[in-house]
Amino acid sequence: MDNLITIDGPGGSGKGTIAKLLAAKLGWNILDSGALYRLIALISENIKNTDPDKIGLELKDRKIIFELVDDQYHLFFNGKDVSDHIRSEEIGTKASDLAHNQQIRNLIKTTQRSFYDPNIGLIADGRDMGSVVFPTAGIKIYLDATIEERAKRRQIQLKEKGLKVNMPNLISSLEERDLKDKNRKVSPLLIPEGAKVIDSTNLSTDEVVNIVMDLT
Repeated sequence: MDNLITIDGPGGSGKGTIAKLLAAKLGWNILDSGALYRLIALISENIKNTDPDKIGLELKDRKIIFELVDDQYHLFFNGKDVSDHIRSEEIGTKASDLAHNQQIRNLIKTTQRSFYDPNIGLIADGRDMGSVVFPTAGIKIYLDATIEERAKRRQIQLKEKGLKVNMPNLISSLEERDLKDKNRKVSPLLIPEGAKVIDSTNLSTDEVVNIVMDLT
């Protein structure tokens, strides 16, 4: 899997931005695993059921595609753009809860792995890409940054959406999510074996991309 790069790390470390830039630069496919968990949450909301078997039936034979639209990757499910629907706070909270379910993770793992086409290549962004989903990836990255810097980045993202942000609350929320991700029994957030650790606190996105490109 030489043409497969995994990018793991906590929320706000810049995984999504770096993945997008690398995919564009290399011409590879992209996988935003967080968006898939949000899709699972959306499906469970629509069918009013969190049973993995029933969710699996909803996923069966349905097309899931990440497509670049106006410089942003949108998630299309069975031909419908669900990007806006999966970004609500309610869906995000439910996605986080579902991510602790081993059956759900097993269900989604097959879908995640289906995004890798050896003839094209893949940038996979998430919290267990290099440790669990693609343990034999050619290049593994663990992207990190200080909690303050990650909160600043989230603040900018939320303000761009017209939302008001309380920085202390944002930092507290990130700390709580970090603790939950690192201590969960199912696929905890950790530095994958053989991963290159990059602290992006004082680096520009271009500098991070160049570091990864030097590894390819």
